[in-house]
Amino acid sequence: MFYFCKVKIFIVGLKKNMSAENGSLKAIFFALGGNLAIAIIKSIVATVTSSTALLAEAIHSFADCSNQIFLLIGNKRSAKRPTEQHPFGFGKEEYFWGFMVAILLFFVGAVFSIYEGVHKLFNASEINYVYWSFGVIIISILIETKSFFIAKSEFNKKYKGVKLYRALKESTDTNLFVILMEDFAALLGLTFVLISTLLAWLFNPIFDAIGSIFVGLLLASVSIFLSNELRKLIIGENITRDLRNKLKTKVAENPIINHVNNINAMVIGRSRYLLIVSVDIENNVLAGEVEVQLNEIRNDLIAISPEILFVYIDVRNTNRSTC
Repeated sequence: MFYFCKVKIFIVGLKKNMSAENGSLKAIFFALGGNLAIAIIKSIVATVTSSTALLAEAIHSFADCSNQIFLLIGNKRSAKRPTEQHPFGFGKEEYFWGFMVAILLFFVGAVFSIYEGVHKLFNASEINYVYWSFGVIIISILIETKSFFIAKSEFNKKYKGVKLYRALKESTDTNLFVILMEDFAALLGLTFVLISTLLAWLFNPIFDAIGSIFVGLLLASVSIFLSNELRKLIIGENITRDLRNKLKTKVAENPIINHVNNINAMVIGRSRYLLIVSVDIENNVLAGEVEVQLNEIRNDLIAISPEILFVYIDVRNTNRSTC
């Protein structure tokens, strides 16, 4: 009989899901190109037509371009190799830069749009060359729709069969869910602008200002949602309860396991997790057998969830003795 007081085993898995990362980068680059083209067109037409709502959308598009650049910086920096001071890598860098995107979206997009809208309420003026406005809005909607469906397609590949809102809440892929939310906000914002421009043209110029305010409120709502989700990821969010139960069941099936005390995890960036497993083992199990079976457990857990990068197992014998 071999007596175990407390054995801690640290296992490192180095599997990488490159296809998911390539999908994220595809969505970022397409969104960047689309937003830059849209921003330039909107700015020109907003100047010509004196449309406040369209100007707000132009600022929104320029802010989105900056957002995509921030996401690219985060993607690059999060890929740095682990160091002595950062043994778990730099994966959480992407959450920091994603949080910067949310802040930029709020202060540059939302605050400016609301300010311009309120200012225009007291200085309402007719929109010039309104057909230009309709033209650029429709073109922008087409481009944003393409960008949105590319991001949604990549998102669905990763969260197939999961309802969209739940997938957004559970997602740890900053690039995809930020781009998806940005594109959704852009499409909804353009719809507001289209309606407000039509009402301003047919009835009263004040609707142009109202459209700008609605765009600002929309951007503020998206920014708050993104900030809250990224805050949880920066702190270190756990895996879902369903996945924890699935992993716990698998560990309990191993012949040396007497009881699974708990399973917890912390996201460490780039959709990777540090997993902590606490188990009691059967008495009279030889050290060599324990090592073999723990490796089996490691492989089983990673097979269930390839996003698990590090596995830490706290092993105790059934009498729960401690050193």
